[in-house]
Amino acid sequence: MSNSYRYNMSFEAEVRRVAEAVWRLEPGTCQPSHYPNDPVVREIDGIARLRDVTHLIMATTSTKLDKARDDVRKLLAAESIERTHSPAVSKWLITEHQLDAQHVEMARKSNVIALTLEQFQRRFFDSGKYLSLRDRWAFGSARDPQTDSVSIADNAYILLPITVVSDSRTQSPFRSAQTISLHQLVLRIAEGGTVVLKAPFGSGKSLTTRELFKRLSKMHRDDPSSPIPLTLNLRDHWGEDYSDEILDRHARSIGYTPREDVVVAWRAGMCCLLLDGFDEVASQTVVKTDNKNFMRDARRRALQGVRDFTQRAPAGVGIFVCGRDHYFDSDSELSTSLGTGLRPCLTVNLEEFSDDDANDFLRRNGITSRLPDWLPRKPLILAYLIRQNLFSEILAIESSRGFGHAWDEFLTRICERESQLENSSMDPATIRAVLERLAESVRSKSSGTGPVTGVDLAEAYFAETGQAAGEGVLAQLQRLPGLTHRDGEPGNRSFVDFDMLGALQGGAFARRALTAFQGFLPVPLAEFSDKAVSMSTHVLSKSGATPETLIGVAEQLAVKTMRDSAGAQLLADCVAVAVRMAIDLEYEEIDFRGLLVNAGTFGRLPLDEIRIKRLSLANSIVHELAFGSLDGADGVRFASCLISKVCGITERAGLPAGLIDDDTEIEAYDSMATNNAVLRSDLPANLKALVTVLRKLYRQPGSGRKISSFGRGITKPEVARLVEPVLELLQQHRFITVFNSVVHPIRKQSPRVDKILMAPNLSDDELIKAVRSLG
Repeated sequence: MSNSYRYNMSFEAEVRRVAEAVWRLEPGTCQPSHYPNDPVVREIDGIARLRDVTHLIMATTSTKLDKARDDVRKLLAAESIERTHSPAVSKWLITEHQLDAQHVEMARKSNVIALTLEQFQRRFFDSGKYLSLRDRWAFGSARDPQTDSVSIADNAYILLPITVVSDSRTQSPFRSAQTISLHQLVLRIAEGGTVVLKAPFGSGKSLTTRELFKRLSKMHRDDPSSPIPLTLNLRDHWGEDYSDEILDRHARSIGYTPREDVVVAWRAGMCCLLLDGFDEVASQTVVKTDNKNFMRDARRRALQGVRDFTQRAPAGVGIFVCGRDHYFDSDSELSTSLGTGLRPCLTVNLEEFSDDDANDFLRRNGITSRLPDWLPRKPLILAYLIRQNLFSEILAIESSRGFGHAWDEFLTRICERESQLENSSMDPATIRAVLERLAESVRSKSSGTGPVTGVDLAEAYFAETGQAAGEGVLAQLQRLPGLTHRDGEPGNRSFVDFDMLGALQGGAFARRALTAFQGFLPVPLAEFSDKAVSMSTHVLSKSGATPETLIGVAEQLAVKTMRDSAGAQLLADCVAVAVRMAIDLEYEEIDFRGLLVNAGTFGRLPLDEIRIKRLSLANSIVHELAFGSLDGADGVRFASCLISKVCGITERAGLPAGLIDDDTEIEAYDSMATNNAVLRSDLPANLKALVTVLRKLYRQPGSGRKISSFGRGITKPEVARLVEPVLELLQQHRFITVFNSVVHPIRKQSPRVDKILMAPNLSDDELIKAVRSLG
């Protein structure tokens, strides 16, 4: 079978598929038809019988006049046969390339409509019109940094690093952790592949989606056979479970008419699909504290509409879906919730701006100063600092003192600046208190970042001041720093950055804890973030609080929780903060005096860093339980809990006796994810010292580590003696800063650290070469 024959057959099949979409037919309804008794016809390439008309189709890749005449004769002969049982017959000659005027006129005289496939498609879907309308509509949260408008300059996009998480396609050209280009994603989508992109909130997902749209649009304009990029903001489609209704509403939003043609184009396989914000849809659901899978079930229900797209997509149609990293508990939940499990899927991470990228962004906006290490490299945060002329003040913050100190100072500076703006109605302390209360309130919402409604703003102001928000206050509340618009929800806001959100939530928690949680208690749905724990630790320590202070507060809160379950998650947060404070203060152990946490959620319980005594968890979720030695869990008990991952132990049988009951589920084990496991490995002593130090700094939560803490738990003298030389090398190579004998990681080195930790023995990083030289 020749290549030209196969190509012609493929073109004919594409014409039939488009015809089925044009006339609203089920897939496979339009098929070739044989006329064995007619010497002229023999066969036509497609026939579609509708109630009132029969459509006859000939499809060709040829532009020769003789071929066109032959196809017209076949259509005329088939028409005479079909008219015996059809009230009307339409005849179509569909070509790959535009025919000469002579060919078109010849067909017209025989009442045959001669069109290219592109023209045939545009009879029911005008791709140029769609692309023009969509280009003028908002792309998620992307805004111009100077004007806050949805109209963004074409050169606004700055390429962010994109790294591969996994690729389920057979014989994939990509490997895990490989850096790939945006152009490679474009090709994968255009070729009919599925791509899932994960990224931190506010890091540029929407701008990346917009750039994919622009590049795929150009491909389609240059080659109309390329797919049309239908691009949807999922935040506009809460509660919509079916692809047809989502597309209909999307067409209405951008002003495309007739709306049903967008659905037809999708069904015809003419399009690829770009879905922005899988983390920004929610389902109508009720909190069930007795169901440890409640949040997972809620996420799955919310994404029914996305699964309708992925599971019913026409063959060969590319799909791109993006959303917040860490939204799902695991990659398997991501696959199940999005419905990508049966499709070869490329999953990638969108990293933050590199230093060069961030500085390029700043230079485009007239800023030449370089960013401090602790400040997130997120476009929305940087845009705010540009508008408020805050860079000189931010640069003055002593960043080597850790996350809590830097963000405490940062929030103080921006609240002071906001209070100095013209027509400001609030002082700095009130602005910060309102922001912290709002940050605290979104923990009770499924997205974790919003929406923050106008009512929420007014109520937060009243709660902090005891006064109703007047017109001037309401105007200022609408422009509070750290909040951004939510498309499709006029007047509503979301927090723009998780570092800032964590800092505000940590501050709010510390204020609450210092008053023993008097008054109204929020009902958080998720665990305290690592950054929130760090901020709480900083604020509480600055106020003179100790781990014992938190344990006492937890005991009082536990009494309240017995009467009202609202405080269950706050009780878990008290445990997390107390443990972190104890580690920072170099405690060997922390005793919770028989405390019971029921229906709480925890991030990481670090039994590899501190011995935890007399603590019981019931009906709770723990994302990571880390062991160093088995005596670290002296008196910890788990009953009917869900533990996502146990680190440092290979199987259930290896757990300490009495630690868990039969109703506790453990989803995964990772024997090499703790420092104790590193020490047992066959790495040379110098690399063991390096990996142990890097893991404590970059993998374990906390705002910083005292120099003396790095030797804790290292039982091998040949490794322990190398810790201080390794720290010196890390400082020389700018992986760490040291302030008052406390070591802090430098954020921009995280990608290098990831690569080193993935395969330290194989790494050719300059740091590895320097460490190998240690005796």
